[in-house]
Amino acid sequence: MSTIFEDRHVIVTGGTGALGKAVVQLLLDKGARCSIPSHRDTISESINDLEQDRYIQTGVDLTSEESAQQFYAKAVSEQGPLWASIHTAGGFGTGPIGETDADAFNHQFRLNTLTCYNSCRAAVQQIRPSKYQGGRIVNIAARPALDPRKGSGMSAYTVSKAGVWALTQSLAEEVAGDDILVNAIAPSIFDTPQNRSSMPNADYDEWQKPEQVARHILHLASPVNEVIRGAVVPVFGAK
Repeated sequence: MSTIFEDRHVIVTGGTGALGKAVVQLLLDKGARCSIPSHRDTISESINDLEQDRYIQTGVDLTSEESAQQFYAKAVSEQGPLWASIHTAGGFGTGPIGETDADAFNHQFRLNTLTCYNSCRAAVQQIRPSKYQGGRIVNIAARPALDPRKGSGMSAYTVSKAGVWALTQSLAEEVAGDDILVNAIAPSIFDTPQNRSSMPNADYDEWQKPEQVARHILHLASPVNEVIRGAVVPVFGAK
């Protein structure tokens, strides 16, 4: 077993979701200690079974700056200095603009852009004083963020993920002097039970598996990545 993350504490927001669980499992397999904020008040048995080297806190609202700050501070007190923060928390929403009011737009902004911003801010504050003298941040953008025309019929979601793209590149420049490398990936559609249920006639073979995307996230979050920063990596698959 590779131990490239041995003695390294990594926070994974959205760690109870499909992509987040895949990321957490790979991190644990590679020796990391993980902390997971959960918006829900309870967690599923599949997450609860991950007892080794992980800390989970329920009832964390990452759209709240105070809640995000409190979670990161608590995670560091429980699991030690922070090496990396991976932000898979977010949500998807679709609908033409005529049917998407300002409340729906703000909901997408809060789920995707604001949670990422609050998590990045708390992560930088915790990574800077850590023993590692640097660290890694990985955000999750989306294919429409790189090509907004792909976001036809889902403008609110597209704008919210474009904000993650812009945040990634601006923050990468801001904290480069601290040796905090900030990057993002931009996936297409994940093969999850929820997506299959909502799109029953799709060709699932064209969809990416969470485990495939998780491996790319781990590379960007690992100490092996010594030079990549400010990248928003397209992870669209071969089709």
